[in-house]
Amino acid sequence: MSRFAGRVALITGASRGIGRGCALVLAKEGADVAINYRSHPEEAEEVAAEIRKMGRRAITLKADVANQAEVENMVAETVKQLGQLNHFVSNAAFSDRKRMIDADMEGFKRTIDVTMWGAFYGVRAAAQQMVKQGKGGSIVVVSSPHAVLAIPTSMAYNMSKAAIDHMAR
Repeated sequence: MSRFAGRVALITGASRGIGRGCALVLAKEGADVAINYRSHPEEAEEVAAEIRKMGRRAITLKADVANQAEVENMVAETVKQLGQLNHFVSNAAFSDRKRMIDADMEGFKRTIDVTMWGAFYGVRAAAQQMVKQGKGGSIVVVSSPHAVLAIPTSMAYNMSKAAIDHMAR
């Protein structure tokens, strides 16, 4: 039997990259998967199709993780469509890739809103759901070396990753 059979995972930023990889591995291990995306619906559907070919259930959920209400709705929709939430992967991130003195404040704020606040909103909503279910679960927060390295062109991202490292501890 697969390690995640009968379990449900929700991954943010799962239409590409690391999030996509997490979704596919969890499905291969038996999980049904909720795939969050914000701006790549076709790629999210491709991930869902791959998961369905494995005989697992997969749904796509459009939500901006920087918006608390959208994150809470995403968790609720996962439970509504897949029956429960056992695993949450906070992966979505954004970076304006500018030096502090060159940063436009909208890009700086967006980086913090998505990368730090998005992780917080997701971890909180997922944890609340898991506690409500009373069956435990797991939460993974994807970080980066930026949490400990001072990369001059990524100040907001560095700050956000350091914050989520501390939150995860």
